[in-house]
Amino acid sequence: MKDSDLKRKLEVGPCFGTFVKLPRPEIIDILAIAGFDFVICDMEHAQISESEARSVIQACVAAELPVVVRLPEPTQGLVNRLLEAGADGIQMPRLRTAQESLELYRMMHFPPQGTRSVGNANRFAGYGTIPIPEYLVNENARVLTIGQFETQEIDHPCEPMFETLDVAFIGPMDLSVDFGVPGNFIDSTVQRRVAEIERAAANSGTIMGAFAGTVADVRRYLAAGYRYLAISGDISFLSKGAKSLMSSLRETYEEISSK
Repeated sequence: MKDSDLKRKLEVGPCFGTFVKLPRPEIIDILAIAGFDFVICDMEHAQISESEARSVIQACVAAELPVVVRLPEPTQGLVNRLLEAGADGIQMPRLRTAQESLELYRMMHFPPQGTRSVGNANRFAGYGTIPIPEYLVNENARVLTIGQFETQEIDHPCEPMFETLDVAFIGPMDLSVDFGVPGNFIDSTVQRRVAEIERAAANSGTIMGAFAGTVADVRRYLAAGYRYLAISGDISFLSKGAKSLMSSLRETYEEISSK
């Protein structure tokens, strides 16, 4: 198989995704119909088990919607299983060191680039019908290695952290909290760190990504050349939609009652 649609799309322009915290195939279908370029299955902050993550991945595969899994503590066996199930990439939060970046990369890639063990009883290997050398090359090209930068503590110089990443992802909330200015994304210390990450990513050819809560945030990131953008999440969509509907219903009732 060729590189994932997500990797190819990122090479030519911005991609818009969102976080999935409700592990239901109906959610995936709705997001696919809406036209999202990818989703991030959140095993860090959502109550999603490995079994549920596999269900999300299978729904994404069926809907032809690329899916990345955010793992708080990637381990070799879990990474193997998620990638073999159909995940397009692994996103690691709170990346601090070049060693952590390298370990994630090696878990996700077959030798000689990495340490991922070979199993061909999966769709990308054609369930054993694709020659092993071809499968290994295709898989190493397919997967996306994504690191989140959201801590005050990181390696300096930070450039080696980017050598094994496809995407460098800014987590603005955690970054502001770690710098002692919760929610203040325009604080000078936060902005200096973001600028440092952007420079290092530009030097290594690493794609920049970020969480964006609003369209205004998206506009700012696009202007700065970011391509991997995670906008809000399924729970936020549900919450905002429900609140908006109830507000309209109450306004309608008040309008009728006043007549």
